[in-house]
Amino acid sequence: MLLAALLLSSPVFSVSKKKKKAAEEAAAAAAAEAAKAEAEKNAAAASSTLDDTSYSIKLPAGKNQYAYFSKIDSAVLYGVQNGSPDSLREAMSLMRKKSLEFDESERVLALVSAEIMKLVWPSEKITWDIPVVTEDNPYTGAISSVKQGVFDSSTGNVDFLTTLLPALVIMNNNTDISIYDSCEKALQSALLLQSDSVLANYLMAKLYERKRGFENAEKYIAQAYASSPKTAEINLAYSRILRSNGKLAEASQILNSIENTANDIAVLKQNAYIAFDAGDYDSAELYVAKVLQQTPNDLEFLLFRAKILVEKKDYIHAVSLLDVYARQDSSSIDYLVLRARVQLDWSKNTAAASETVEKALQIYPDNLDALMFAARISSETDSPVAGKYADELAARVLEKRPGNQEAMTYALEGLIQRENWQEAYTASRNLISLGNVSPSVVEKYVKVCLKLGKNNEAYEYAKARYEANNTDEMLLEAYILAYSKVGNRDAVLKYIDSLMGSASAKVKSNLYYRRSYLQLTEEKALADLRSSLISNPRNSDALFRLYELYYAKQDYRKAQYYLRQVVAINPNDSSFKKLNEALTKLIQ
Repeated sequence: MLLAALLLSSPVFSVSKKKKKAAEEAAAAAAAEAAKAEAEKNAAAASSTLDDTSYSIKLPAGKNQYAYFSKIDSAVLYGVQNGSPDSLREAMSLMRKKSLEFDESERVLALVSAEIMKLVWPSEKITWDIPVVTEDNPYTGAISSVKQGVFDSSTGNVDFLTTLLPALVIMNNNTDISIYDSCEKALQSALLLQSDSVLANYLMAKLYERKRGFENAEKYIAQAYASSPKTAEINLAYSRILRSNGKLAEASQILNSIENTANDIAVLKQNAYIAFDAGDYDSAELYVAKVLQQTPNDLEFLLFRAKILVEKKDYIHAVSLLDVYARQDSSSIDYLVLRARVQLDWSKNTAAASETVEKALQIYPDNLDALMFAARISSETDSPVAGKYADELAARVLEKRPGNQEAMTYALEGLIQRENWQEAYTASRNLISLGNVSPSVVEKYVKVCLKLGKNNEAYEYAKARYEANNTDEMLLEAYILAYSKVGNRDAVLKYIDSLMGSASAKVKSNLYYRRSYLQLTEEKALADLRSSLISNPRNSDALFRLYELYYAKQDYRKAQYYLRQVVAINPNDSSFKKLNEALTKLIQ
């Protein structure tokens, strides 16, 4: 404890044995107790925080800062602390010129430099002899802990390397999130000591990338790239992070700036991901094919090729690849979600898709892709998936991804299906506040407002959106719906009639359907609905309206005739199926 106190409160340079002995002999018992108490206090403070006050006091420029490396030239230390491949090689070359035979501290520094190269820059060559180190020390001890996936908190944090080296554990893929806070504090402290360290900036970027804090990651990787733009690992990381931030053109430019890497597996893979995100599925498939030519047993890219084929709607070949993949791994989350998607979009087998995504959620209950797909199925079927409705499933996604429009849309659909109008109103307001919403969201917002009696609000919003884009059929439908609730009946009828002449068959069908609600007699309403079906026989709104009218008249067989057509058009909607089952029992 006394040694810890001395390291924390004094400049770190060697204290001679003679002085230490004199100090020990001169210390009285009371003074020793006071020193012990003070040391314990300082040690506790040091363990609770990792700021620059924990380290040795910086000596004037040109002098060594650290006791252990006091004999080593400051330029060598600076180069090792910079940590880029070039600076490591230059530092080792300089140290070799300065000393014909390495002492123990120089051997430690050479070994640490080699381990940094192996762990962080594996594509780079080590150009110096790697010495054997026999004595225990915090530097090689930290490296050993890193290889075991452990953050070594016992190094003392007395200089840059003892502070930073434990954070190399972020390069170990077997570590979990429990080490993130310790690594972040260590790297922040290291950057306070040497802000231009390529190694520290790169490790911080890797840390934020693993934490999915891509904006922060970009800031640090840009610093590392500025100093070492030709380092493959930095180049690839910068490209990945830019891609994650949606900067696809920049990601591609950075990735392909290194010479002679066109057929490098890592570069091919990253190019495939960038092309996929850009929607260039043909290019993505070409890159994937090149990867599989070199590594035909790469299951990740076998599955990725299936994903590309699904996006291209080439389901037959996609299913073949999924079957091949399933022989090796049938429980992968990516496989399960993709299989469920094929079952829903191609096979139209909602029950199988639900079963598959429920299996995925049993194995990976917090996986956002599985939750999102389950929310989609629930929103399309009006049925729970894994015991939850669309809004409940989407809410779990939004906990991790606030503001995700797809999840917000599924949540809104779930709330509408369950007729939770007040919460649906809040959800729809949140969606439209994001701007640039789809016409289907406008339609849902108008519907919710009308259900709550907010007719003027619905009308003003629908009118503004339709006037901004008067060629969109869905926006026209939402506008007419809202207008029919606030406008004069004769004026609305006149407006609808004015649109009939130039309307497409689909729009004309919707106009007749909406006009049927404005008619004063049942006969005219039925005539409009029949006209609606002449223009579009698959207008399920008009068919359902006919079901309602005949059901009200207790003409159950005619009602069922129209309801069965609604079920055929909407096979996944459980609410229509339930109505048909109830009607069948009534007729029997």
